[in-house]
Amino acid sequence: MKIYQLTQLGHRLARSTSTPNTSNWRVIYALDRLEQATPDQIALQTGIEEGEVMGALGTLRRKGLITER
Repeated sequence: MKIYQLTQLGHRLARSTSTPNTSNWRVIYALDRLEQATPDQIALQTGIEEGEVMGALGTLRRKGLITER
């Protein structure tokens, strides 16, 4: 089971107040609230489909904003 959490950079970006309402940002905010979560938990928190959550997680991981445990 994969569990994701924000990196230090991800935590700093989660505090930004001028962000668009995209799936990537919704995932960042959900992980900031939850500390760590599975893709299923993130999908429930954000209201976006699991496939879209997985795409956002891949993008955010490549950018160094989240880590996988």
